[in-house]
Amino acid sequence: MEIVDGRLTGYVLGEIVDQEAKTKWLLDLSEKFRIAVQDTIAIGDGANDIGMVKTAQIGIAFCAKPALKKIADVIIDERDLELVVPYL
Repeated sequence: MEIVDGRLTGYVLGEIVDQEAKTKWLLDLSEKFRIAVQDTIAIGDGANDIGMVKTAQIGIAFCAKPALKKIADVIIDERDLELVVPYL
């Protein structure tokens, strides 16, 4: 959010990170670090994570909305990131 003179202006700064941006980010990182997409894991909690979670080899819905749970390979409903470790 843009702030001018200590007040919110109502304008948004920077890029909007939507479903396509997150999927592209996963693919770009995969290429940059020379990691095959089939060797990636993506973790998300909402509908805007669907593309990224579907693209990764393992998609984890972490305390997620129903839309993401429907397509995820793994669902974790407990707020404990240690539960992700076995999939790494």
